[in-house]
Amino acid sequence: MKTIDSVVVGGGVGGLAAALFLGRAGRSTSVFDGGQSTILSVDIVREYLGFDGVSPTEMLQKARDEVIRYGVELREELVTDILPLKNGNFEVVYPSGRITTRTVVLATGETYELPNISGIPEKWGRDLKVCPCFDGNEVKDGAFVVFGIPDKLAHMALWVSMWSANVTIVSRHNFNEEESERLNLLGIKIVKDDVAGLDHEGQQLTGVITEKGAQIPCDATWVALASRATSPLAAALCEVDANGFAVADASGATSYPGVYAIGNATQPWDHLAHAAAAGTRVGPIVTNYLLEQKISELRIKKHSQR
Repeated sequence: MKTIDSVVVGGGVGGLAAALFLGRAGRSTSVFDGGQSTILSVDIVREYLGFDGVSPTEMLQKARDEVIRYGVELREELVTDILPLKNGNFEVVYPSGRITTRTVVLATGETYELPNISGIPEKWGRDLKVCPCFDGNEVKDGAFVVFGIPDKLAHMALWVSMWSANVTIVSRHNFNEEESERLNLLGIKIVKDDVAGLDHEGQQLTGVITEKGAQIPCDATWVALASRATSPLAAALCEVDANGFAVADASGATSYPGVYAIGNATQPWDHLAHAAAAGTRVGPIVTNYLLEQKISELRIKKHSQR
């Protein structure tokens, strides 16, 4: 079985940025794209220089076209397992076969844990928003409703107040004294109830419906969510945190030699541009690892011939 230099798991912005560097460095590289890129959950890309206002599919297709030009192989398959080998390489398993690689870059993203509320999945990434930096400008000065997990509610409400003075939290959560003071100073209202559903006129969000039956008009909903690593691959290879995110240093190196993790595979709630930067940063790190590996192999070969 032929051994290639690197397998990148994940075909989002971070993974493709890593592949671009590796391809330009002449490293044999395969990208496995299982269609799970985090950015695909939204309709329009925002706050990414050069691509603001385009669709995620258009942006990713342009990136794919670029990496292909440098000899990178793209496979639209989901990696199911990565097996460390005795010689330090890895066997990557996918539905139609296996491939051996010297290094692995995990760019598998994160998955948000949506609340079990009617209408949420259909509106996820559209009327239901999670990042004011990404979506705030497009709904600024509108009426906002904030709900979700208690430990992130106050932070979310305070942040979205930078885009609108009309913010209402819907939650039975009791905020502590400091949180209450900060929310009150910014005029953020609190309704002691929980969201039971979303209200619409056709495809247009018009408000939320509470468990007590109240209707609260709004132009956008912001939900504070927990998230977890999309793929279990990191947990089988290297140190991960409680939510399955790979623990990596600033270069992307994990606790297992030859395994790297970037973007939302290691850092939840990170910015799209940061994922691209992480991919660009890990490219030379992986290339240098391959260089040192080659030198070590040649040194061993030289000594064995004496």
